[in-house]
This record gives sequence, structure tokens and C-alpha cells, in this order.
Amino acid sequence: MGQREDRPGQFIGLLAAATDLGCAPQTLRKRVRSGDLPVFSNPLDRRCRLVRIADLDRLRQPRPIRLASVGPGDAAA
Repeated sequence: MGQREDRPGQFIGLLAAATDLGCAPQTLRKRVRSGDLPVFSNPLDRRCRLVRIADLDRLRQPRPIRLASVGPGDAAA
């Protein structure tokens, strides 16, 4: 969403957030259920769920990949 202004505390709808991130709305709903993404209700329409733009920016940040450690007996011969 190129027309949004980045201000702390600004919110957008869940569907607009999914479009902004380039993912399916179901993916964001999974993040909400797992606790990775806080969601808020719209005071004007309680059916509409809102997310903070700052939280979406946090999801965009690269994260280190955890590789499974290989023990001494696990190495292939």
C-alpha cells in the first residue's frame, strides 16, 4: 500500500494488511491466533479487525534461520 503514511500508532484493516504484505488474509489470521500479531477492534465497526502498521513492519524484518544441530552420531557416513 504505497499511499499510507508511516506514523506510530496508525492502524489498517486485516485485509489491507495482507495485501500490503503480499500474503493471504488467512496467513495473518494464523499469526493473530498464535500471538505473533496483535489485533484490535475498530471502534466504529466491531466486525473489522485492525493491526498496527508498526507490527506489520516488524513482521517484514528478516529473522535468523534456526538450523537443526547435528549430533556426533547423526552424521551420514
